[in-house]
Amino acid sequence: MEKDIIETSYKKFVEVVEQRDLFNEVSHFLILFSCGKDCSMLLDLFIRYHKEKNISLKYSVFASPFPKHMYYDNQGNELSNFAKIKEYWSSRNTIIDYVTPDFDDFEDNDRYGCKVCKKARKTVLDQHINNLERKTGILTGFTMYDSIAYINMLLLTCNFDLANIDKLPENLKNSTTKMLHKMSLREYLPNGRFFIRPMLPFNEQEVKEYLYVKKIPYLTTPCKIKKYKFKRILSNALDLFEPLHATYSGIEQFLLKYNIQLNNNGLSFDDVKDDNYFIDC
Repeated sequence: MEKDIIETSYKKFVEVVEQRDLFNEVSHFLILFSCGKDCSMLLDLFIRYHKEKNISLKYSVFASPFPKHMYYDNQGNELSNFAKIKEYWSSRNTIIDYVTPDFDDFEDNDRYGCKVCKKARKTVLDQHINNLERKTGILTGFTMYDSIAYINMLLLTCNFDLANIDKLPENLKNSTTKMLHKMSLREYLPNGRFFIRPMLPFNEQEVKEYLYVKKIPYLTTPCKIKKYKFKRILSNALDLFEPLHATYSGIEQFLLKYNIQLNNNGLSFDDVKDDNYFIDC
């Protein structure tokens, strides 16, 4: 039973990578690692795939531990959970580059802490990624729950009719393009890199079961502003509806009814005007 969970997940990963040609034209792989459960499963699956397929291309792993309260105590010492994660991957000879942004943490009740977090991470992520060669494939751990959350937010923004997207004011159009961008399996960026999200077809239960069976530690310290995040609240609600039968292809078909096509080698989103290619992170 436990072996079935591991092998089924790996088969699903291989299928989405190969059937969607996600690694085509990539010259280097960068796995963005937050220490959370989704990227932990991604990293484990990718390492196995890279080895079994005998891929000659190099890969690297980059972590930006922020917000700090999830990784460090008030004295700046690593929390035990974070230290355990670092020790685990080190024991597997997986080199992870941890770079903590030189930014103050946000206040306990700052409902806009995500903006602080993205700004802080951007200072180290942009510098690191822009030093990598063109055609670098940047892998992130977005999952099915992220896609479902964005579908819900799209519907709310468009008053439950996605045909209204083109009629939205410019500021709201910007929000919708961000969401569509994050739902794409593979996206070519104007700076010559790719965003690759092979975890999008996986739901929360699959991730949790996989990590439990393989005994892979992941970050469990809650963020201060978890209670303000729509995606977190929706994820908790979706956990009540297991097994979840939503599929990524189903989401694609739903969007196509409104002439919205994902994975078409690049979705336009306004953040690129501000040189902010790494909005996922």
